[in-house]
Amino acid sequence: MNERLTRPFSADEVERALHMMKGSKAPGPDGFTAGFYQLHWDVLGADITYAVLDFLNGGALPDEMNQTTLVLIPKTRNPQEMKEYRPISLCNVIYKLCSKVLANRLREFLDDIIAEEQSAFVPGRLITDNVLIAYECIHYLKRKKGKSGACAIKLDMAKAYDHVEWLYLRGIMLQLGLHESFVNLIIRCVTSVSFCVRVNGALSDRFRSTRGIRQGDPISPYLFLLCSEGLSCLLSSVGPMHLSRGVRVGIHSPWISHLFFVDDCFVFSEASQRGASHLREILEIYSRGSGHLVNREKSAIFFSNNCTDEMKEVVRNELNIQKESLAEKYLGLPTNVGRQIIDSFQFIPTKVKGLIGGWCGREASCAGREILLKTVAQAVPTYSMSCFLLPVNTCKKMRTAIANYWWGSSADNRHIHWQSWDRLTQPKYKGGMGFRDLRLFNVAMLGKQGWRLITKPESLCARVLKGRYFHDTNFMEATRKKHASQTWRAALAGRDVLQHGLIKRISDGESTNIWRDRWLPKHITGKPITPGDGQELHRVSELMTVSGQWNEDLIQEIFFPVDAEAILQLPIRPRDGDVWAWEPECTGFTRSGQHISSSIKGEGRENKTSQIPHRMVYGG
Repeated sequence: MNERLTRPFSADEVERALHMMKGSKAPGPDGFTAGFYQLHWDVLGADITYAVLDFLNGGALPDEMNQTTLVLIPKTRNPQEMKEYRPISLCNVIYKLCSKVLANRLREFLDDIIAEEQSAFVPGRLITDNVLIAYECIHYLKRKKGKSGACAIKLDMAKAYDHVEWLYLRGIMLQLGLHESFVNLIIRCVTSVSFCVRVNGALSDRFRSTRGIRQGDPISPYLFLLCSEGLSCLLSSVGPMHLSRGVRVGIHSPWISHLFFVDDCFVFSEASQRGASHLREILEIYSRGSGHLVNREKSAIFFSNNCTDEMKEVVRNELNIQKESLAEKYLGLPTNVGRQIIDSFQFIPTKVKGLIGGWCGREASCAGREILLKTVAQAVPTYSMSCFLLPVNTCKKMRTAIANYWWGSSADNRHIHWQSWDRLTQPKYKGGMGFRDLRLFNVAMLGKQGWRLITKPESLCARVLKGRYFHDTNFMEATRKKHASQTWRAALAGRDVLQHGLIKRISDGESTNIWRDRWLPKHITGKPITPGDGQELHRVSELMTVSGQWNEDLIQEIFFPVDAEAILQLPIRPRDGDVWAWEPECTGFTRSGQHISSSIKGEGRENKTSQIPHRMVYGG
C-alpha cells in the first residue's frame, strides 16, 4: 500500500483529477471555476501541472493557493443562531487539484483500512447496506424476548467536521499504517489554510484555524472516515469486554455492535447501567482525543420490547439522552415500518405532488413536461424503492399525479387521458413515451439488492441476512420465514427478476441442477425442455467425463436434439465452482431488470408453453 501511496506523482493524475471535478462548482477566492481550467487546459495545462506537482513531490504550498472563502448556508428557514448555519468552504481550483490527487490515491485503499461497519465513501460499499442491517437489527429488537434487554443508541456528532483535532488526525493516519511522508502531505493541506467569511456579499478579514477539516475540500470526506475509525476501533475492541457484543439477528449471523455512515452512528448494546456507563466512558475517551462531541439533544435510544421502565430510566440518565425513540427517519428512510406500510411511505407521493404543484403555475411544452417528470418526479422514490417494496396504492398515487401533469399540467385536476398509462410506459421505439412503470421499477431495484447478495457474499450485509434467513442454502432457494422483516420480504419480491435473468456459468457443475437452474444461455427458458421426470441424473457434473469434458454420447441419449446441441456448444469455465452471471444484454442491471419485469407481467396473460415451437422439440 505505502509503496503505491508514496510513488512520484504524475501529470496524468493531475489531469484526471481535474476532469473528475464538476465544471460549474462555485469558485474559490481567485474566481476561476474548474470548468474554466477544463476548457482551456491546452493553454494552461503545463503551468498548472507544474505548480501542483511541485507541491505534491516535495515543494512548498504557497499561502495564496490555500486561501478559502467560507459561505454560511442556512439549515432552517429563519436561522437565528450560528449553529443553524452550515459553513461551506470555497477553495481555489489549484488547491483542489492537489487535494483531489491525494484523495484519489487514498481512496484505493479505504476498503483495506476502514472497518466494514462504515459504508460511506468506500468503493464497493453502499448506503443501502447499512440501511438493511439497521432495519434487521431494529426488527430483532422489536421482537426480542427474555430477561436481558438490549438497545440501539443513535449518536449525533455536533459539528463533526469542524471539531476534528489535527494531532488526532495525524496520529490515527499513522496508526492505520499510512506512510509518514503521505501523512505529512495531507496535514500540510489541512493546516495551511486561511479563511475569510462572506457575509451579505462582503468578505471579512483573513484568519487561521487551529482544528477542523473543510466541507468543500475533496479529501475531507475520506479524512473524516479515518477519524471515525478511532471510535469504531474502541467499540470493536473495548466494547465487547464491557458493553456486550451488540446484537445478533440470528444464531448464524455475525454480532453487530455499531454501524457508521459518515457521522451517523448506531451503537447496539445491552440495556443496563453497566453497559451505558462503559459506553459513556468510551465516548469521553474518543471525545478527548478527536474533539468530537455528541449532540445529546439530537441523539436517541430505542429499547427492545422486553426492557422494563426502570431499566430504560437508568440507561437514559446514565447516557444523558432523554429521547426514547429513533428519529422519524434513518438515512432518509422511515424507521417504524410495520405490516401496515402505507402510512410509512405517504411522504413520497406527497413530495411528488408538491414538486408538480410548483410547476403548475408555469406552462411547459410537451417536451418540457416530459423532462421534468422523467428527471425529477420519477427520481423521488428511487432510493426508497431500493430497500422496500412500496405499496401498490403508493405507486398508484404517484402515477396519478404524474399522468395528470402530463395530460393537463396539474397534479390534481383531472383531464382526459388520451392513452392508457401502460401505453405511455412502453419505450419510444414501441410507440410509448418511455415513462417508468413505478411498480416494475421498484421490483427491478429490489432485484439489484438480491444480485448484490449473490455477488458480494463476504459483505457484512450479506452475512447478516444469510445468517438470519438462509444459512443452509443460497439466496435463490431461500424461503420467506415467519415474522420476516419488511426489507427481507422486499428482497424476495425482487428475486423473480433474478430468476428470469440469472444464469449459471458452468465450471465443475456440482452446484447446478440440470432441470431447475438456468444454465443454457440464449436457449428458450435457459433450461432443457427435455422432461426431467424419471431421470436419474440431477447435477450438471454428471453429464461430464472424468477429464471434465462433456459426455457427448450420454447427452445425446438423454436430451432432445435442440437441448443436446445447446449443451455441447456450451464452454466449460476453467476455474473451480459454478457462478451466477447476469444474462440480459441491456445496458445496466436496473434497465434490463425492468424489461424482464415487463415481460413477466406480459407472460401472465399468455400460456408460456405455447411459445416453444414443436419442431424445435422434435427436431423436425
